[in-house]
Amino acid sequence: MEVVRGKETNDKTVRRTFDLLKKMKKKPIEVKKEIPGFVANRLQFALFREALFLHQEGVATMEDIDKAVVYSIGRRLCVTGPLVSADMGGLDVFSSISDYLFSDLCNSSESFSLLKEMVRDDKLGSKSGQGFYNWDKSFTEKIHNKRDKELIRLLKLDSEY
Repeated sequence: MEVVRGKETNDKTVRRTFDLLKKMKKKPIEVKKEIPGFVANRLQFALFREALFLHQEGVATMEDIDKAVVYSIGRRLCVTGPLVSADMGGLDVFSSISDYLFSDLCNSSESFSLLKEMVRDDKLGSKSGQGFYNWDKSFTEKIHNKRDKELIRLLKLDSEY
């Protein structure tokens, strides 16, 4: 839950919004200035851009890219976040890896041709029945149920902290 501070937003408004969200058992963050996409979407789309790049370059299948997130970094990040993870791994190690890896990461400034083609062909994901995956009734129910069950479990855990 992101609380975005605009140019005219005062501290009282931010505090009241935080208080309300906390009463709703939410974990709000303050976005101190407006920026396109805010915080969570920017992080999500940075990962999405790199995932598309890896798939388009033939580095790994879409299934294996998703598995790398779901069964590896996704499990860590839902507990520690990227900056706590860096602290735990050692900032010297993260700095060293950043020095050689950042220049090799995708820096595309627009949607990939693969994604544009899929949209053009009305392959819009779950809402059209076809995207990266085939969203037949069985697959759709399976993914939605699994996601919903896990999100509810995590929300219950959040309330314990």
